[in-house]
Amino acid sequence: TIDVYEYRGDIRTAGDAPLRSINLTIAARGLAALERVGLKEAVLAKSTPIYARMIHKMDGTLQELPYGNANQCIYSISRVLMNQVLLDAAERHPNVTLHFHHKLQEYHHTDTRAIFRKPDGTTLTREFAVAVGTDGSYSKTRQSFLKSNEFNYEQEYIDSLYLELVMPTTPEGHSKMAVNYLHVWPRGDFMLMGLPNLDKSWTMTLFGPRSVYESFRTEKDVMSTFEKYFKDAIPLIGKEKIIESCVKATGYPMVTVKCSPHVLESTVLLGDAAHAMVPFYGEGMNCGFGDCLVLDNLINEQGSLDAALPLYSAARAEDTRAMCDLAKYNYEVLRDRCNSPTFQVRKGLDNVLHKLVPSVWVPLYSSIRFENKLSYKECWKNKQWQDEVIDTVLKGIVLFLVLQLFRLC
Repeated sequence: TIDVYEYRGDIRTAGDAPLRSINLTIAARGLAALERVGLKEAVLAKSTPIYARMIHKMDGTLQELPYGNANQCIYSISRVLMNQVLLDAAERHPNVTLHFHHKLQEYHHTDTRAIFRKPDGTTLTREFAVAVGTDGSYSKTRQSFLKSNEFNYEQEYIDSLYLELVMPTTPEGHSKMAVNYLHVWPRGDFMLMGLPNLDKSWTMTLFGPRSVYESFRTEKDVMSTFEKYFKDAIPLIGKEKIIESCVKATGYPMVTVKCSPHVLESTVLLGDAAHAMVPFYGEGMNCGFGDCLVLDNLINEQGSLDAALPLYSAARAEDTRAMCDLAKYNYEVLRDRCNSPTFQVRKGLDNVLHKLVPSVWVPLYSSIRFENKLSYKECWKNKQWQDEVIDTVLKGIVLFLVLQLFRLC
């Protein structure tokens, strides 16, 4: 039997209860895991395809930057809808029992013993044959691992906070922006980002340093920032909603967590409990689903979960560490570089080369989001090789032009 303990209530009966969260994006690695358990189509039915970034420039003009080829896309879905699909699927299995409003207070990996606080305030102590810790960035399960001298752990908060806003639909129920895009207002140290929801509204997220939020003391402070940097977003979100969301807002932190091993005794860490990452690649959920896929492959190869667990960390820890670094790298791309002509030329060149020699030249974003062939670590190495090739070619072109100039002189 499988018992699932969740400290929140059942989101399916709580309606659209707000979860403080940036929208989820689903890509190739997540889709592969969902397909394995027969949920791919159910999730896609509640998702919106995203084919490109739409860059909102300071002067209000728009620029489309495709992610890859014309038919390549990622998918946006609200965390509420994703949870509903997964919970429904879990509950269909007669050997699975869901326990809501059970908050994990203590965990001891040496004897796989957990102590939960129940809804009535009493505690429940359980011991498990195998425990799977998927309790997020601030994992209580992982805290138990810190007592072991076999366990290595590091965390880092980035210098930016985030704040969620909502862009409503038009009175007729239509979207206020072109739907199949990730809309980005890159402004150097900070940015505004929008992902579409199934009901045609938008989840908007403001990312910026603490100083931005500290300056939001009055309505005037907030609106002067939006007037200067996000002017075209004001009529879309609505002045009142912006003020309501931003005045005296503190913003929420974003943390990167790296650790190893992911398995001690009979306890395994999956998802953010093992590798929390900042949300700028939109790969956190896909990476967590990828954990499940890797573990399932090992179980099939070894014949049992007991035989698979000792091999899991070696197969996954180093790769998820690489993805945490890639997520931080993509923050620089989104908030600043995607506005750069150099980045845009490189992105276009990547896409052209990928069309010409798809088996040889796969851009970094495509190798992570549209394929599941390379590990995250291999994707990064592939980009470094491509950078060296392009740098060499560009230096050759510059040298050729200089030589031609000397000849003319």
